[in-house]
Amino acid sequence: MSARLYATALAVAAIQFIVVVQIAQWLYPNYSVWTNYISDLGNRSLAGPLISTLFNASAAALGVLVMASSYGVGRLTTRRAASTVLLGLSGLGALGVGLFPEGSPYGLHTVSALTAFLFGGLAVAALGVYTAVPKALRWLGVAFGAISLASLAAYIALGEPPIVERLVVYPILIYAALYGIYVAAKWG
Repeated sequence: MSARLYATALAVAAIQFIVVVQIAQWLYPNYSVWTNYISDLGNRSLAGPLISTLFNASAAALGVLVMASSYGVGRLTTRRAASTVLLGLSGLGALGVGLFPEGSPYGLHTVSALTAFLFGGLAVAALGVYTAVPKALRWLGVAFGAISLASLAAYIALGEPPIVERLVVYPILIYAALYGIYVAAKWG
């Protein structure tokens, strides 16, 4: 398969999740980014069957597409194994978020979300450092990875405020979309 296909899968993964989260937030009565977690959208008892099904399917699709893209996107970097593993683990975490909604037993959702957050931030930074893309896109990857990881540390240290969760997640998703679109357009 071509670099274009793998990169497109990565971009589609991120974009569909961003769009679905926005739609689910709009459908969720009185949803607030200040007081509700992103994963509240997947909790059936809070969001209801329609919103939770939509969110969980989107999170699972995000995970599957990121895992599917990890091998091909990882091959585009100078550190193939590291980039592939980081992307693959972030995708596995996202898949877990979709399969184990908020409130699942044994902390499966929390472990999945932490896996997606940590390895997603590391993957974004690795793509920025190890891919021969324009300098601005490289620096953006490093910056967005750093923002995501610093926000993850703050999120944990501050007692998990929902608004800080967005600073963990959105830099990862935005960079994945931008990187995927650029590579799909420029590389064959």
